[in-house]
Amino acid sequence: MKAFPAMWRTLKVLYDELFLWVWLSVLWWAGTLLILPAAPVAAGLYAVANRSANYKRVDSGFFWDAAKSQIKRSWLMVGTSLILHIAVLMNIAFYANSAVSWARFVTILWLWVIALVMMGSQYFLPLFWQQEDPSLRLIIRNAFILALQHPLYTLLMLIFQIALIVISFATVLPIFLLMPASVAVAANVGLVKLLEDKGLAPPPPPGV
Repeated sequence: MKAFPAMWRTLKVLYDELFLWVWLSVLWWAGTLLILPAAPVAAGLYAVANRSANYKRVDSGFFWDAAKSQIKRSWLMVGTSLILHIAVLMNIAFYANSAVSWARFVTILWLWVIALVMMGSQYFLPLFWQQEDPSLRLIIRNAFILALQHPLYTLLMLIFQIALIVISFATVLPIFLLMPASVAVAANVGLVKLLEDKGLAPPPPPGV
């Protein structure tokens, strides 16, 4: 399956630039805990991960440049994703706690919706940096088109990212050191691999 080469490359990218990813993960945690810089540091991390997924040179300078240049738009992207997830979860909670007989059926429908939202949203920030025209509407549209066109691949990559998070929590220390970068790299490698197979991204350089 196409997802497994993407998973393997994710692990290789993380290993090849391990110290950089640890450093950027620490910055992500610091920015997230401070709340105000949470979206820009996420954008910065995904910018570096996107460069790495596209076989480009990476260093922390790209993180700072991206974080500083996309403060407003990163909050629009992250805020939209959060609102979308919260709105769907609220509907699930509402219908799941309803005593009406048909509410169970509606709850099942909303569970499918949250699955689709999670599958599509993993492409949001990668597309933020991958697209030449990174408009919010176009990012969301293309993310869900990719998720619907390639549901198994997208689901497997989502499960892989969840597994990375679970492993990080289980091992305690890596949750702080590597979890944010591992998810960002997996999401970007997953997107680029999918676009490569569709002829929408340049192929890997010779010998890679």
